[in-house]
Amino acid sequence: MRSFLRLLGKTEATVAVVFGCTQESCQEAVFYLRKGAPEVPIVLFSIVEPLPHTIALCERVSVRSSPLALLLDAEWSLWRCWVAISVGVWQGGRCPWLMKWAPFLIPPFRVLLLNRNGDFLPGTPGHVMMHGRRMLRDTLSSLWQRAREAMHAASVSAADGASSVWRQSAQLLLLGTASALQFCGYPHRRWFQQRGGKKTLNLSAEQSATAGIALFAQAGEHWDGAALERFARSTNARWILWQQKGSQAGTLNDLVPPFADAKAFAVSRQTHFRAWKPLLIPTAPFRTLQPGEAAQVLAPISPAILVDRQKLLALGIPRCYMAEAAWMLCFWKAAAAGWRAFSVGQSGPLSEQPDLPVQETEFLFRVAANRALRSLRPAEPELARGAIALSPSRYLSVTGSRRLKVLLVTPFLPFPLAHGGAVRIFNLCRSLASRVEFVLIALREKDEAVDYARLKEMFGEVYVVDIDERASAGQELPEQVRLSQSQPLRALIAEVAGRWRPDVLQIEYTHMAHFRDSVPDVPTLLVEHDLTFSLYRQFAEDRPCEATRREYQRWLRFERRCLADYDGVWTVSPDDCRSAMAEGGRSRESTFVVPNGVDVQRFVPRPERGGALEILYVGSFRHLPNVLGFDNLRREIMPRVWQRFPEARLRVVAGKDFERYWSGTRDSRIDLHGFVEDLRPLYAGATVVVAPLAVSAGTNIKVLEAMACGRAVVSTPVGCAGLGLQDGLDALIRGDWDAFAAAVCGLLAGPEERAHLAHHARRTVEAHFSWASIADGAYESYQVLSEQNAPEAAVRRAAG
Repeated sequence: MRSFLRLLGKTEATVAVVFGCTQESCQEAVFYLRKGAPEVPIVLFSIVEPLPHTIALCERVSVRSSPLALLLDAEWSLWRCWVAISVGVWQGGRCPWLMKWAPFLIPPFRVLLLNRNGDFLPGTPGHVMMHGRRMLRDTLSSLWQRAREAMHAASVSAADGASSVWRQSAQLLLLGTASALQFCGYPHRRWFQQRGGKKTLNLSAEQSATAGIALFAQAGEHWDGAALERFARSTNARWILWQQKGSQAGTLNDLVPPFADAKAFAVSRQTHFRAWKPLLIPTAPFRTLQPGEAAQVLAPISPAILVDRQKLLALGIPRCYMAEAAWMLCFWKAAAAGWRAFSVGQSGPLSEQPDLPVQETEFLFRVAANRALRSLRPAEPELARGAIALSPSRYLSVTGSRRLKVLLVTPFLPFPLAHGGAVRIFNLCRSLASRVEFVLIALREKDEAVDYARLKEMFGEVYVVDIDERASAGQELPEQVRLSQSQPLRALIAEVAGRWRPDVLQIEYTHMAHFRDSVPDVPTLLVEHDLTFSLYRQFAEDRPCEATRREYQRWLRFERRCLADYDGVWTVSPDDCRSAMAEGGRSRESTFVVPNGVDVQRFVPRPERGGALEILYVGSFRHLPNVLGFDNLRREIMPRVWQRFPEARLRVVAGKDFERYWSGTRDSRIDLHGFVEDLRPLYAGATVVVAPLAVSAGTNIKVLEAMACGRAVVSTPVGCAGLGLQDGLDALIRGDWDAFAAAVCGLLAGPEERAHLAHHARRTVEAHFSWASIADGAYESYQVLSEQNAPEAAVRRAAG
């Protein structure tokens, strides 16, 4: 075969090929190939824009929206190459069939298939048939399981005293309709979301004078609305604990705190999470909540529900067959009245929310048959999706505090201090806490735990948001901006600002800047940790291809608009300040330099330990420039250093889950660490600290920390840009890899030079980069912005 293809024009240039339909599948396939054969160039063909980390690992990337055009491009461009392997994605979903079969059309027809379990299988006829049989079996099994659940629910309902022909007929109708809707993939859910109810309810309910809890245990499987109403009218307790037959609520200490919110209607303990599962209405939080954590959910269905008695009576208790449908109706009307329901976390393991086909169908029928219910809409639909979590120990109130009030919105949690952005936000807010009252709204990254106790040391309230919507398919916005879009986050910013009335809305990072219009009448501050368009310009220059050029142009257009739209902008260096003014047409009076800093009390010099020579590199691999910097170390710098010092070791702190962003051959002389909570012991053990960045933007906190710890630093000009460091005094700054490696070797061999650099570096950070002095400038900018007339600023923006 190889000889025949060589006669047809094939060369010995070997490549591996990936055909991808989603960013996740592209990344998984490319990482797999890079890990297995790091020396083989990868060519990626995708119908979506890949992630920057994925692009960085590829020799060439082709992105086209048409699968046919992409396949023709692949056939033409790969003809002269020897394709060692072609990887296709067979994970279900909406991947076009032509993309699934494209690898089988690329000579010499050697194929790997990525399945939905994340496994890679040979694309042989036997494996393809086995995959097809498994998919068919799983589909039939899922349909059968759903049918069994529906039949069981209906049989339970029919067996529980349903004596009338009408009731039995209604239950059979529910069963048949629910089964048909299941088989068709629940088309009614989309209709229900788009039906266009416009009315809300104007209800009031007096709070009970007592604060007791009255228990109502449902006697049978059926909902008994009449009995519940009689019970509610016979007691003076503030709350009713409704319990399904056979359930035990246990202690109620965790269910009461959310009622500190005057709008709280009901609270239940979480029994499931919904994840990405589409539902008629949200009935569970998006993720598993932590113990003591709460999330607003439109209809938190549970075997035990603590409900405000007066509000329940004001709504009217429905008469239904099934308890779940009855509670859905109650929650639907409560949401229309602007009342809130919460789900609170527990310590036990949870599973994904199961389908409730019959119960859901009864709710749908009753809403469709009642004009009043049909016309309703929730007052806070985005807040009630279960994507916003908080610790309900106390709720915000408008206080008489004279401190400035700043609503801070961040794309990650400021604690733990997992990377430079978190370090900056945490330390700056801590330094300002005596003069500024902060409220935090932060996006949460997957599997990240929230330390509410530590965060509340400086933030009056903490709201944590999970992204629960897919990125938009449009290509007008940068990929990172599309990934951060969140309607719950936008609604939460507006709700907290309307209730708390902050002096300043502070948005961290450029890709979050589109949330500016959530509160148009509050002065807004954009924190530019770096000028992101400049970073992507460097990517486009370093790895020129159509994908990187397009992404750079998107960032340039987006960031220019944002810079012009904000009332104030923080930059981290004078150079960035000048660029922001030029690109955004900004004035100097509203464009501030608030540099990065270092905790000089925490990071202090320690004597060198002696012994083994150790080179330290700190840089979270979640940030692509740090991955590229590590590649520079492995390929360009350390081989030169090891020629003179073969015993030297390289220690790298790559951050949490660094394997997601880098896969390559490990060297026994390199120690790779994940997230390290306390870096001081590693700085103490380092002989030299390096910052080998060829691409970067903003300023690097890791350089300042090393200087504060009294360690000699070798950096590229880009790696320490914006800090104003002096070569030979604060650090050794080298622009090519030969000189960089020579500087490292000189420091490894010269303890006197290391001591000289370390002493001067410590004096520099004490004089210019302590958080206390930086906080003074930040506070002055808050004062300038808070004194602006917000309505006039909004008029100016509209006119511009």
